[in-house]
Amino acid sequence: MTTVGDFGEYTGVSGIITLDGVALADVQYDVKWKRATVSHSRGGKHSDINIPGKLTVTTKIKKALVYADAAKVLGYSLTDTPIAGTAETLLSASHVLDGTDNYEDMTDDTIASLSRVRYTLATKAITTGGTITVIGEDADGNAISEIITVPAPASIGATWTTTRLFKKVYGHTIRGIDSADDLGTFTVASIAGSATYTVGDPKIFDLVGSIPKGETNIMITQPDCWFSEGGIAWEDAGKVIDVECPVEMRDPDTLNVTVS
Repeated sequence: MTTVGDFGEYTGVSGIITLDGVALADVQYDVKWKRATVSHSRGGKHSDINIPGKLTVTTKIKKALVYADAAKVLGYSLTDTPIAGTAETLLSASHVLDGTDNYEDMTDDTIASLSRVRYTLATKAITTGGTITVIGEDADGNAISEIITVPAPASIGATWTTTRLFKKVYGHTIRGIDSADDLGTFTVASIAGSATYTVGDPKIFDLVGSIPKGETNIMITQPDCWFSEGGIAWEDAGKVIDVECPVEMRDPDTLNVTVS
């Protein structure tokens, strides 16, 4: 009976994968390489002659969708440079919320970068709900709008944020919202920190898969990679949302496998 805890075999519990030096959580890593066979027929023989040909590398990452990694596995396949949004005050105080319908312009209608827009209840609680129609433009100058539903009751400090991204916000129409003493107001601002990915050149990164076990280690290094596919699909509450990210290498000759 052995007294050594390490039998030498590796299992999936040992695997770690890093993207540009940062470990990904809850991940599976599948990398394979294949040497093509080049064949040529020949006379006087019953078979072709074979010689080794091109090397191809096939890599796929499959992982549970984790918030900390979402930007990488969803955004990197679309573009190298995300749009982070800009925090700007668009309107410091809206028209008072007195139950009437009204339209008003923003004080600042142009945002430095594509951003979501947030409404914050600044004064007096909301007693009757209604809607806000936000009117503006997208990054390409196309007219866009979004309707935000504001429920009642709502306390001072409550916020509502658009799902669409605006480059310009001309104004809004507030319908049906009433507040205590008819003195409630909104502040309107664009928000930073919500990274947005639009189509462009993909992010290029270094991928390292390692299987450490005590003092021994198997490490596979793949420089200059990118995600060749991206997307998301979910089913029901009984399943974790998985994302699959096939990876391409610029130069398979730079693949490095170290066993130490």
